Parts: sequence; C-alpha cells; structure tokens
Amino acid sequence: MKLLKRYATILVVLFDIYLFTGGYGVHGRIYALVSKPIAEILLQIAKAVGGVNAIGWAIIILTAIIRLILLPIMVNQSKKTTVSQLKMQKMRREFEKVQAAVKSAQTPAEQQAASMASMALYRENNISLTGGVSWLTMAIQMPIFSGLYLAIMHANGLKSATFFGFQLSSPQVLFSVLVLVIYLWQAYLTQLHVPEAQKKQTGALMWMMPLVIAGFTFVSSGALGLYFIVGGIFVVLQAFITHLMHANLKKQVEDDFVILKTADELLQQGAATQTAGQAGPSFGNETVNRVRPEDLRPRDVTDEKPEQGRNAGKQHREND
Repeated sequence: MKLLKRYATILVVLFDIYLFTGGYGVHGRIYALVSKPIAEILLQIAKAVGGVNAIGWAIIILTAIIRLILLPIMVNQSKKTTVSQLKMQKMRREFEKVQAAVKSAQTPAEQQAASMASMALYRENNISLTGGVSWLTMAIQMPIFSGLYLAIMHANGLKSATFFGFQLSSPQVLFSVLVLVIYLWQAYLTQLHVPEAQKKQTGALMWMMPLVIAGFTFVSSGALGLYFIVGGIFVVLQAFITHLMHANLKKQVEDDFVILKTADELLQQGAATQTAGQAGPSFGNETVNRVRPEDLRPRDVTDEKPEQGRNAGKQHREND
C-alpha cells in the first residue's frame, strides 16, 4: 500500500509540474486543462440559478461542492498532523537530549553521530519527518484550487455581474473584513492545542496569514472575495472537527504509542559505531587495525647496522 501511494504521489506531482510549468494565465496549460472545465460548470450553475445574482451564487455553490468533496481528505490530513504532533510532544525529552548532544559535540564526527541519532529517533519510532503532511493530498489540491481560482477570475460575464448589489469585478471591503474574521477564527482554533513552546515559533505566522489573505482580497475582485469566504468557512469547519477529535487522538497516542528506541540508546549506538570505525573492522574477537597512509609509502629496508658490519669486515680483510 505504501509503495502504491508513493508511485501515485510521484505521478500526481509530475502532473502538477507539467501543469504549472505551462504558464498560469489564460493561455497556460492549467487554464486549458483544469480551469476551462470548471468555468463551464460555473456557467451551467449560473444558468440553472438564473437572476441578477447568478454568477455570485454559482461561485459559492461550486466552491462549496469542491470543498465538500475534499473535506474528508483535509480532515484526514489534519488528523495525521495532530497525531504526529502528539507523538513529538511525548518524545520531547528524547529530542532535547539529542539536541544537547549535537550542541555539546566537540568534533565533526561527534556532531555527525548526534545528527544521525536525531534522524534515527524519528525513523525508529515511526514518526513522520514532515509532521504527518501528505504530499499526495497537497499535490491533488493544488491544481484544483488553482484551476477554480483562475476560472472565477476570468469567468464570462464577471465584469458586469453583481451579488446583492456588490460589484464582483472590483474589490469589496465587506468581503475582505469577512475573510479576515473567518481566517482569524480558523487560526484561533488551530492554536488551541499547540504547545506553548511551539506557539512562539508558529504563532506569529498563523496570525499573519489571515491578514495576508484579507489584504489580497482587498486588492482583488469581489468574486475572489466570495471564493475565499466560502473556502474559509470550510477551513474553519476542518479546524473545528480536528478540535473535537483532539481529546480522543491524545488518548490514543497515550495508550498506543511506545518509544521503541530512546535517545540514549541511539547516541550510545552512534558512539559505538564511531569507535568501531576508528579502530577498524573486527573479525570474531580480533580487531584489525586500520591501515595508515604512511604505511603504504615505499620504505628503505636497508639496515644500517648490517651495513656497518659488512664494511668493518671488508676493512679487516684488507688490513690482513
């Protein structure tokens, strides 16, 4: 199953690269292969809805449908990320020991051994190095959201479309304010279960993102404002579901997660490997000394004492 997922991830990522390297405008590959079909669906929904606000409702309905389809995938991704964070919290002391070993290393070899122990701590205890993030999930979402974004941005009839009196082709302050409130709520829910030490690192970024998104909608069109409002509602829903699952996930990690290899064991193992590497390979109970470069240089095998002996003998015979 893991091998199948790996191959699927590679294929989807390669397809994303093919799409995004073909240009991002109306003449690009992503617009031709993804945005055009979405734009056609958008127009069909607008025709079915009818009325003055048809384009606005079509944007809301289509964004909601796509978000609803992707919601289980997004929630599953949040679940994996939360489990990974809880495991790392449980192993906090082990990681601190490895970090202390890296800082106190006096030689490059010791520093390398401690760094390898840090990597092994993740691997031996089945903790994801990426924090539970699924590249397949991200690769699937990127072309869909980008295609929807382009379809809305270049939708037919958008220049003259309105939504309850709001011009969809120009920026709308009210939409930007709603986007800010929604994404601030999402940031609040996300930060509820983050450890205090980690909040100092990620907190500023989490609170900055709503300002960035709201600022973007303030200078873009009202149509994209609607897109981010609906998307933000589903992001809040995802964060709220994860918040409700947190207690059960924490209990699950407390009950099931067992530290298979401690930092002390891995550091000792790394030190033993380093010592064995310096001493040379071992066969049975004997250790073979490592050959030094100077041992391979040509040496003068002539012994001075025998040479003196021969000369002394020769002189003795001549005297006779």
